[in-house]
Amino acid sequence: MSPVFRTKHTKTAAIAGSALLAGIALAGTAQAMPHDHPDYDEYCTPEQVDVTVGPLDHAMMHEGADVRFTAKPGESCLLGGAPGLNFLDVQGDSAQIPTRYPEGTPEVHRVDEAHPVSAAFSYQVTDPNTGNSIPGSVPGALEISFPGPVSPYSVTVPWNGATVPGPVTVTDLAPLPQP
Repeated sequence: MSPVFRTKHTKTAAIAGSALLAGIALAGTAQAMPHDHPDYDEYCTPEQVDVTVGPLDHAMMHEGADVRFTAKPGESCLLGGAPGLNFLDVQGDSAQIPTRYPEGTPEVHRVDEAHPVSAAFSYQVTDPNTGNSIPGSVPGALEISFPGPVSPYSVTVPWNGATVPGPVTVTDLAPLPQP
């Protein structure tokens, strides 16, 4: 076999192989659309709820906060899962602090004025072996993404100035106890 034929054969095989790999890579790719999820139009938007961050009763060697979603007067909507967290530096860029989220299928909650929901997040601040503080970033703000199947909504709140070593562990939303 001449070297010219082998070159053509190799190029043809490479092109066919690339096309096959591209086809395989794209075959399983699908993006969820809002209408693919039942009740998608009932999920909360920033116009329907207030998002607040408050102190967390932290365990020894941990700190964190409580993220509360409270419906505005006359509003009722759905939320389920864990809120997304992105700590931002003072310039507004991601501080790249790793975050851990729960696995499994989250419960969906109806949020209204009388039934707020909250999720907690925490991070270790003291090394249990040495008792020393764990170094980390001092974010300027916290971007909170609404949990849910199709909610690309987020709000940004100022951060309290505390150092966040990461990783940060976030819980799923849960209803707040009623008085």
